[in-house]
Amino acid sequence: MFDIGFWELAVIGVVALLVVGPERMPGLIRTAGQWAGQVQRLARDLRREIEREAQTDEFRKLNQEFLAEDRRLKDSVRETTAAPRLTDPPAPPGEDDTPDAAEGGPDRALAAEPAAGDDVDAGAIKPGTGGGTDATPSERSA
Repeated sequence: MFDIGFWELAVIGVVALLVVGPERMPGLIRTAGQWAGQVQRLARDLRREIEREAQTDEFRKLNQEFLAEDRRLKDSVRETTAAPRLTDPPAPPGEDDTPDAAEGGPDRALAAEPAAGDDVDAGAIKPGTGGGTDATPSERSA
C-alpha cells in the first residue's frame, strides 16, 4: 500500500523522538499502534462488506435469471396446455378396439382358428411319407 522502507521508518522515528521526547515516546508508539490496528480492522471490515455486497448482487442477478427462466417455462407450459388438440393421439399398437381389423377382418380371424370337431393333426405331414424333411433324397425324387 505505502512504499515505506526501513530507512524511511528510521527517519520518522528519529524525528518523533526529537519532537516528542523520550518520556512520551512509548505512549506515542502505543497510540500509533492502536490507530494502525483500528485502520486495519476498518479496512478488513470494509473489504468484507464489499465482498458481501458483491455476493448479494451476484445472488440477486442469478435469482432474477432463475425467475425469468421459471416464468418462461411456466408460460410455455400454459401455452401448450391451452392450445386445443386437433386430433387425438394414435392408440398404441395392440390396444385397438377391434383386434380383428389389424389381421384382415373377422373372417380371417375365424379361419385361423380350428373348428371344435376338426382333427388338428389331420393336415400335418407324417415322417417317412415323402412330404416332410425326414425323407431321403431318393425318396423325394420318387
